[in-house]
Parts: sequence; structure tokens; C-alpha cells
Amino acid sequence: MLGTETDQQVGLWIEQAREAYARRRIPRVLHYFQRALKYAEQRGLQQETALICRDLGYVYAQEGALEQALAFLDQGLGVRESAELSVQVGLLANKASVLLRLRSYRDSLDLLGEAIALIGGTYKNLSEAPSQLVHSYAGLQRMAGDLRRVVDLLEMGIKPERLAVEVKIEEPPWLRRKS
Repeated sequence: MLGTETDQQVGLWIEQAREAYARRRIPRVLHYFQRALKYAEQRGLQQETALICRDLGYVYAQEGALEQALAFLDQGLGVRESAELSVQVGLLANKASVLLRLRSYRDSLDLLGEAIALIGGTYKNLSEAPSQLVHSYAGLQRMAGDLRRVVDLLEMGIKPERLAVEVKIEEPPWLRRKS
């Protein structure tokens, strides 16, 4: 993905951000990702912009800054057509998780459906998909099933404040701690 000198500079900042995340140095993570994003935007690198927005959205969501997370995820979704499938799915899944935490259950479910359809539409036979996408597909299916039950309860008249919905988000492989 990162071939030219410009792309390599963005890649370097992305790698520094990910290394900082592995050490849980969040201010540095944000600094490097935002630097990479600014550079990618200035040079019209839409694929990298989408990837950085996915990761920034995830980090902000984990830090509880849900509005900032949504802003970056929406920005990434605006250029997602140029991104790899895993980045597109990540943007959709991350936004669905944020909306779930904001109690926007139906919108979250719609985004999960979109992510599931994206994988299913690209790989008619999941045995041909990369294992990471198969894992994501299974997780998205589980999450959508659970969320569908919540939406069903809401449609039956249960008040949203009576529901306790717990969100357990698995850390993406690109941000996992290095052993």
C-alpha cells in the first residue's frame, strides 16, 4: 500500500502511532495519527486517509470521546470507496460500536448489516476470504444478532433506559500490544 516517498512518510507516522498505542501512550498515538492524517489529506491519499480515520475513530472511542470518534469515522467513510475492504469494514464496525454506546441501536444495526453485506458481497464463499475478515464477519454477525434482539425489545415497547447493553470490543490486530 505504501510505495512512494510521500506514502512512506505517512506509513512511518502510522507505525509510530501504532507502537505508541501498544505502549498505551495515547497523547502520542493521537499526535502521530493526526500528523499522518494531515499529510495524507494534503497529498490526496484517500486510501491512507480512510485507514487513519478508522484507527483514530477507534482510539477516540476507546478513550470515551465518542463525538470525536464519530467525526473521524464519518470522514473516513467519506473516502471509503478508495480503501481496502478491511478498512471499509473497520470504519463501519467502529461507527456501529460508537452508535451503540450512544444508544442509537437501529442505526448501529444498519451499519453492521452494511459491513456484513460488504464482506458477503465480496466473498460469496467465505473460505476464500482472508482469515481476519472471516473472524470479523463472524463477530459482526454475533453483534448484529444481539443488537437485533435489543431493537426487537424496543419495538415491543420496552423503554431504552430499562435496557443495559454492554459493548465488548475486541482490539483490532493492527493495534494489539506487541508481545
